Amino acid sequence: MPDSSGQATASVRPGIFFLVVGASGVGKDSLLDGARTWLADDPRYVFATRSITRAAGAGGEAHQAISDQAFDEQQAAGRFLLTWEAHGLRYGLQQSLAQDIAAGRHVVANGSRATIARLAECVPRLVVLNVTADLAAREQRIAGRGREQGAAITSRLQRSVALEIPAGVELMTVANDGALDEGIALFMAALDSACRPIAMADQSPRIQHAALAPATASRDALHAKIGGAELDHSGYERVLHDIVQGRYSDSEVTSFLVAATRHLTDAEVIALARVRSTFMRRINWDAPIVVDKHSLGGIPGSRITMLVVPIVAAHGFVVPKTSSRAITSPAGTADAMETLAKVDLTPDEVRRAVNRAGACIAWNGRLNHSRLDDVMNAITRPMGIDSTRWSVASILSKKLSAGSTHVIVDLPWGPQAKLRTQHDAVALRRLFETVGDALGLVVSTRITDGSAPIGRGVGPALEVRDVMQVLDNDPAAPRDLTAKALQFASHILAWDPRLGNEAAGRERAVQLLQSGAARDRLEQIIEAQGRRDAPILAGASTHTVSAPFSGRVRSIEISQISAIARAAGAPSDASAGIGLVSQVGDELRVGDPIYTIHAGNAATLDIATSLAAANCGFQ
Repeated sequence: MPDSSGQATASVRPGIFFLVVGASGVGKDSLLDGARTWLADDPRYVFATRSITRAAGAGGEAHQAISDQAFDEQQAAGRFLLTWEAHGLRYGLQQSLAQDIAAGRHVVANGSRATIARLAECVPRLVVLNVTADLAAREQRIAGRGREQGAAITSRLQRSVALEIPAGVELMTVANDGALDEGIALFMAALDSACRPIAMADQSPRIQHAALAPATASRDALHAKIGGAELDHSGYERVLHDIVQGRYSDSEVTSFLVAATRHLTDAEVIALARVRSTFMRRINWDAPIVVDKHSLGGIPGSRITMLVVPIVAAHGFVVPKTSSRAITSPAGTADAMETLAKVDLTPDEVRRAVNRAGACIAWNGRLNHSRLDDVMNAITRPMGIDSTRWSVASILSKKLSAGSTHVIVDLPWGPQAKLRTQHDAVALRRLFETVGDALGLVVSTRITDGSAPIGRGVGPALEVRDVMQVLDNDPAAPRDLTAKALQFASHILAWDPRLGNEAAGRERAVQLLQSGAARDRLEQIIEAQGRRDAPILAGASTHTVSAPFSGRVRSIEISQISAIARAAGAPSDASAGIGLVSQVGDELRVGDPIYTIHAGNAATLDIATSLAAANCGFQ
């Protein structure tokens, strides 16, 4: 349509209004905060700030504090798109959000289930994102806030508001029962799914999603894999591209992933790694050796990355380390580092930090995480689909995109680790090194003992406490953590032609640790990333679990220790977790301390203590 000047103007499709609803304790604020961080640089999304008649410092979400009188005045002036009352407070969403929608931007707002029908009359397209969580998760989260206890929590859990969806309004459910990263991935996948092209010809009162059809060659490749065939590079390139573009249904993607995780040849893993790397922006470093370390994980504690990185950086290697947050464990490396410094870095911030300190320990969520990960994780995590061979392609593609030239991989094995047998670890070592060689990476692996936690801390702040004891050469530092860190640092330093072997590498690593150079380098890394105003320390609410009978410690049940630490609040409460006192092989008498539970408040401490009473995690 021409405008008044006679020039043609393109029509703008209105944006979507996403109303996020859910019962108390389902974690709406956490998912919104996560999505807001992910989409901070995406101009297509606007996150609404609610006006609330609540004091600015009263806790809860970031909001615009407003008095009742000012609320009345703004409402009378027509400045609110929608208002409602709940729990003695008044809430308002600004009228300016309607302008954002008209301009094609998508609005995401925390809202009330009781307002859905009224809001549907105010916006061209309303999608309700109903966040759910099981009762146990809700109870733990409400208790973790520390604002209510006992009967008050029970009363809040029993509150119920019917979810009535008028005709023409779309409903999508996000199950937030598990780890925060998983919930955020599902939330992001829901936003993306709703934003795909829709079929306007559908006469149903509810709008239906219809993605563009994939190319014939892509569909042929996808169905070939589902049927058990081997795909080459071009096959995976076509299929993964169309998956990211939303051209397949969830059921087709699920069938493809199930088939791919059941059988992948070495050549397919190499092809997948190469294709996956194209979905991420490559970072290039002006250095002959750029080091990275990865652990297959699954073992509580074992926070050796925070020791290895400053040791090898103090030697002079470039170490742009990107790490994950916890998914099912009480802490990831990024969670631990975040007790000291900012980890949510942009690529430019990573470059500045590495230029200043020679290294970083950053969260990989904004760096070498790709749109492909969002799609895959939204399906694989809730269904429990896992494949170590698929993981190799994912891990090494990220190392490639991060600009690494040399990678060392920790492969812990044990009855409760991801790798159950030494045979599994040996097979995976061969695959890592084969795929790394094909990608032009120097990849070395170390098969390690994964039968028990490494170090004494389980949980972000407690694991960092171990790290600092090692770096400070404290006689009380966990010896197993020190030994494992030096083992990996020695191997990395042997890549320096001036040293040439692990014996020389170990001598250098010990010198850098004992001289304080490694401790100083960690301080430089913290400063370069952005030091916290105050470090997060172990939670002050504690309970010590004692031996119920005399005997020798035969084993530490990793899954139970992790569950107790998570019940105490880890990793979302970085101060929470477990401080181990006893180790495998120790002789204990009745009443001797086994471990101490740390929590940020009495309510979560009670939950963790009750879980420990049922099974303390030691045999």
